[in-house]
Amino acid sequence: MLLLHYNDMKADLDGEMRRIAAFLGIPVDEAIWPDLVAAADFSAMQRDGGTLMAGVDVAFEGGHTTFLNKGTNGRWQTELTAEDLARYRQRVETELSPTLAHWLEHGRLVAGDPRATAD
Repeated sequence: MLLLHYNDMKADLDGEMRRIAAFLGIPVDEAIWPDLVAAADFSAMQRDGGTLMAGVDVAFEGGHTTFLNKGTNGRWQTELTAEDLARYRQRVETELSPTLAHWLEHGRLVAGDPRATAD
């Protein structure tokens, strides 16, 4: 299983796409790679979401524009109440190792690979 984090894809889409290709054993065609990376960029997916996600309006009110909302991570922290955040923190401390919790909130490029640590 390959774990991906949205923060990592936002920070280095090309590198994360290469990780996915390597994990799946798919060779990278350098001639078309820049176009593939550009097509996977959040702004391109948001622009082309009506075509890429045809029918998603059945699951999400507002369709692809709701699903592909702002393209940021961590917004949940400003959307939840102080009580919700305290419950979240308690659950994280109970259920996750410190390294995994750090990865969950920040991604591999900031926190490192949680599989490579002792906890």
